[in-house]
Amino acid sequence: MKGLSIEARVGLLILLAAGLLAAFVFVLSGVRLGKTYELFVDFNNPGSVQSGAPVRIGGLKVGQVSEMRYLGGGLDPRTGRRALVRMRVQLDQDVQPTVHEDALFYVTAQGVLGEQFVAVDPGTAEKPALAPGAIVHGVDPPRLDLALALGYELLETLVDGIRANRAELGSLLDGLISILRDLSGLLHENRARLEQIIVNVETASSEAAQLVTGARAQYVDGAEARRVLTNLDRVLAVAARDLGPLLTDVRSVAGHADTALATIGPEEQRRIRATIERAASIAERADSTLADAQGIVAHVRAGEGTVGAMLMDEEIYDDVQELIRDLKHNPWKFFWRE
Repeated sequence: MKGLSIEARVGLLILLAAGLLAAFVFVLSGVRLGKTYELFVDFNNPGSVQSGAPVRIGGLKVGQVSEMRYLGGGLDPRTGRRALVRMRVQLDQDVQPTVHEDALFYVTAQGVLGEQFVAVDPGTAEKPALAPGAIVHGVDPPRLDLALALGYELLETLVDGIRANRAELGSLLDGLISILRDLSGLLHENRARLEQIIVNVETASSEAAQLVTGARAQYVDGAEARRVLTNLDRVLAVAARDLGPLLTDVRSVAGHADTALATIGPEEQRRIRATIERAASIAERADSTLADAQGIVAHVRAGEGTVGAMLMDEEIYDDVQELIRDLKHNPWKFFWRE
């Protein structure tokens, strides 16, 4: 250096400074020297992400955003979706096998006020790897600015409404306070009556429960009621058991009669057919009679009608016995009434 002239020294210093400046710019520009591949990510609102923003997987930088292009919301024939912004990202070739077709691309930030970047969730290993040049749909970041703007507009509308209707709201509030005051006074004045009403309701509920229990014990679970219902069930069972074979025999006789009709004259056939029709009518009436009997039994079990009341209500039964006993001892009551 001592043998160089002052001009040569200045030239070397300038070259050294230019080299340092180029290296500094190269580092800051994020130019990657390894092999890369590109993907396209569509967003409706990518936030404040700009070209040169890093792309990270698991917090590690694996690429960067190389271009942001406005699409205008038109329908893309390749994807069948509408998007406003298409982002071109350059990823390291080493991570290509780990980014699968169900990967998620979303915008996030380092801290609350940090720089925004594109984060990638690689997806599941069962899916194939995302091919270079593929177009995927990104997840838009939350619009805090839009939420704040809408909230401010809503608050401003609310304040304007309160200011415009201040008199009506004050009158409404005064009326509500007056109603609450009157209601409080009414409850205070009638506290004893309300307590008595509550006691009466509890008493009525208890008595109703006791009445239902007593009625069930006497008219449903009583020995006399069970005996009557058992007898009725036995009669119906016998009728149902015998009516089926009877109907079968009637049908068999009708079938044999049809066979016999083919061997006799027209007049005899007419008479026999009339007899068979009457027999079928009798069988249908028997079915109807059995159904009516079952309905009557159901009404009797429910204690409906005179017979049901006499069978299920022991008080009526006792009254009838008392009436018969009185008529036996005083038969003149048939002809004379006091």
